[in-house]
Amino acid sequence: MKSEFQQGKIKQYDADRGFGFIGGVEQDIFFHISDFPLADGEPKRNERVKFIVVENDGKLRAMKIERVEDQSAKAKKTRIVENNKSITNNLLSNFRK
Repeated sequence: MKSEFQQGKIKQYDADRGFGFIGGVEQDIFFHISDFPLADGEPKRNERVKFIVVENDGKLRAMKIERVEDQSAKAKKTRIVENNKSITNNLLSNFRK
């Protein structure tokens, strides 16, 4: 198995059990929460990630998981709207003082 990064989306995550699956090209790939960066919170469904796939007893597992910023048009539009709201709120709060 090559040790190069692949990309996918979180398909499901069970917080109580500490594991989930990333949608892969051929099959879903198992991941454990210990391999996930928790700096920005727990994994969320449809969150984009990159990872290295390792094979263990014939089963695939994602390791060295990293979050990837969503570059879709919808995600970009959402970020712009959120930024504009933040700027507007800051301006309005300055006028209210």
